[in-house]
Amino acid sequence: MQHVSPRSFLTESSLSVVFLYPAVFLGILMRRYPRSLPCHINVWWAGSVMYALTLNHLPSPGNPWTFSVLTTSAILLAPGILGWSTELSYAGHSNRVIGLCNMLNIWSVVLGNLLIGGPATFYLKLGEPLVVLLVEVLVFGRQSLSMKHARNGAISITLLMVLNFTFHHVSQKKSREADFLCNSTIIASISVLSVAMKVVLGARNTNSAKDENGDPTPGSTLFLFRSAFGFKFSLFFAALALFLDPYVLLDMSTVTISLIMIIILQNLYNYASLVVNMETLAGEYVNGKIIKRTLVIAALCLSARNSYNSLSPDISLSIVKFDVSSVNQSQEREQVVLFGAMGRHNFGDLLMAEVFRENLRSSCDISRFDIAYADLLPRDMRPYGGQEVRSIVEFMNSSMKTHVVHVGGEVGKVAMPFAIRMISPDPDLPLLHSSAWQNFAKLNAIEAYIASKASFRNPGCFIANTIGNIQESTKRRLTDFDFVSERDRRGGYVFAPDSVVTIKQLFNQKITEHKPAFSNYITVQFRGREKNLSGIASQLAELVRKTGFQIVFFRAGAAKYHDLLFPYKNVVRLMVKAGVGRKNIHIFSNLDIWDISSLIAHSELSIATSLHVRIIAFAFSVPRVTFQPGEKHNFMINRWDFGAKACHLRAVSYENILKAAEKSLACKEYRNDEHSDRAVAMYKAMFSNMITATQICQISK
Repeated sequence: MQHVSPRSFLTESSLSVVFLYPAVFLGILMRRYPRSLPCHINVWWAGSVMYALTLNHLPSPGNPWTFSVLTTSAILLAPGILGWSTELSYAGHSNRVIGLCNMLNIWSVVLGNLLIGGPATFYLKLGEPLVVLLVEVLVFGRQSLSMKHARNGAISITLLMVLNFTFHHVSQKKSREADFLCNSTIIASISVLSVAMKVVLGARNTNSAKDENGDPTPGSTLFLFRSAFGFKFSLFFAALALFLDPYVLLDMSTVTISLIMIIILQNLYNYASLVVNMETLAGEYVNGKIIKRTLVIAALCLSARNSYNSLSPDISLSIVKFDVSSVNQSQEREQVVLFGAMGRHNFGDLLMAEVFRENLRSSCDISRFDIAYADLLPRDMRPYGGQEVRSIVEFMNSSMKTHVVHVGGEVGKVAMPFAIRMISPDPDLPLLHSSAWQNFAKLNAIEAYIASKASFRNPGCFIANTIGNIQESTKRRLTDFDFVSERDRRGGYVFAPDSVVTIKQLFNQKITEHKPAFSNYITVQFRGREKNLSGIASQLAELVRKTGFQIVFFRAGAAKYHDLLFPYKNVVRLMVKAGVGRKNIHIFSNLDIWDISSLIAHSELSIATSLHVRIIAFAFSVPRVTFQPGEKHNFMINRWDFGAKACHLRAVSYENILKAAEKSLACKEYRNDEHSDRAVAMYKAMFSNMITATQICQISK
């Protein structure tokens, strides 16, 4: 099971307000008192606390390793460029090593916050004084040790023992137990050793930090030189990270405000830390670091406690796990939450929930289950033939055992901001202002529709049902799922057709009842953003003349970024201008998913850009043309549409609609039910294996 780190009660936007003004004040303070050691110590400590809180607030990105590398380069960017040509006439080698250690430390702390959580990361860093002792002896010999070193070591051991409570009860692991130990070892080794080298070498060479006139070199010169050296190294790894995971830029774009604050605070406190190190020996400097670490851990603990009642299930479980009445209740009833993009109008996404429910009902006894429907946010979709849809957040604190089924669709990697724009919620929706929603939105910023078991109080089976667009980052989010199937073979999971291929077997009677008033017609659907309207109109006009069929335009989706009516009206105008009688052209404005499905099922030919229009036509053995395809269309046609394979037909560009339509109408294999029956059998076999593997219910005899 993946565990979720407790996040601060602050949102990203509120962090920018809360910490921006103190950060500006700290900068002014250092500029006003450039030689005041107490001033720099306070900036060091305060900046460190704000930096740790902001960093720990970041949502888990798709790939923490590449994200941390890019973040490190971003932190070092400004001082790195300013100090690019800076040279030192003394201790150049030592300061280069310090610059490299500084870069490694920044990277390991960012990575640690993402992999094991902020409290655990800074707890491990309490061991730095012990490593400082070791490095001091290795570099300068035993004679360099003093009572200060011994005292700092004793303090470090004491704090490690006392704050063991923090490690076990406050830090929330974000990966499995074995991974947590491995990640902790890596992070502690790199971070603690790099800081120890910085402390020892910094205290030794800054005492001789004089320019050619014998005056002390400004701390800004050392800061820029070290930052530039580390930045030069980070550039190579940043380029490599971008090459391996270009989606990391999307991850970073979703937390821009927090990243800006992280860059400002890290450079502020790092500079103040350097000034303090220049003014003191390693012993006194380590004292300051011990105090700083203690303040940081205390702040993170306080922040975590403010999140107990929002979305920190691992902590809340420790509070509620002895509630016997809830356990008994959960044993009496269980709930299956069908989760997907069904809170906005896309008839394919709405149908997936209907299809999965009926497949489950026809396969096994579900009398002990309550069936619920969920999207990211609530929406009543019953006017469109759908369901009363609730927010997935509403189920997370339920004491009832909760099984979650990701019903399908292109949901493998959908960024939260994009998903919310498609839902277009009322900005005054109370849920949007709740701490539970805000925490969920942060934790699922990159993969909005991949919910984690760790977010639920009493999770049951988690199933992903023939989902699409699985990326490497998605696979990491799917590690705690009990069963995963996919429709386009990107992730190496169980391979099966889209679940909607079973719609005829499950809902044939219902779709027949919704039969349209039209007859002898061709259905046409295309995206609202299509620009080649004149080319589409001319080919449809010619198709009407050659076949005598009517044309019926319809929308497969009315949500944002989907289909629009005005392009259809423009095409109608162009077709009439080309000589087609207006009575032979219709715009079907009905958005009921069953009316739309029936319209496709009873047509003579289907022409569309929508994947699920293609799938409905395939299920009912209707000749079909898909134009302007994407990867998901091509995969479905080339792998699952056995009729298209028998006819040797593929998706086309808009210029070839007419030719493809004529060939589709002429090919008898498109009307052969055996092809869709074969795909249905393949999906059913996967579905049966899913029930057996998860034991979510007992298969009906």
